[in-house]
Amino acid sequence: AGDRAIEGHAGSPLAQAKPPSGFTQGMRIFHQKFGYGRIVTVEDNRLEIAFDKAGRKKVIDSFVAPA
Repeated sequence: AGDRAIEGHAGSPLAQAKPPSGFTQGMRIFHQKFGYGRIVTVEDNRLEIAFDKAGRKKVIDSFVAPA
């Protein structure tokens, strides 16, 4: 009776409540080239951002800073 399988949830997509980068959807950011914008989606270290003047772009989180 002690041969039960261990179930894990390590890869659960619900675990993205607080991404490792610290950036979250809706957050206001600044990019050196594109200026200010707001994060639309967060996927690992890739952010889709709606920039005020440059439109929507996908960038790596290390290229932006919180505004």
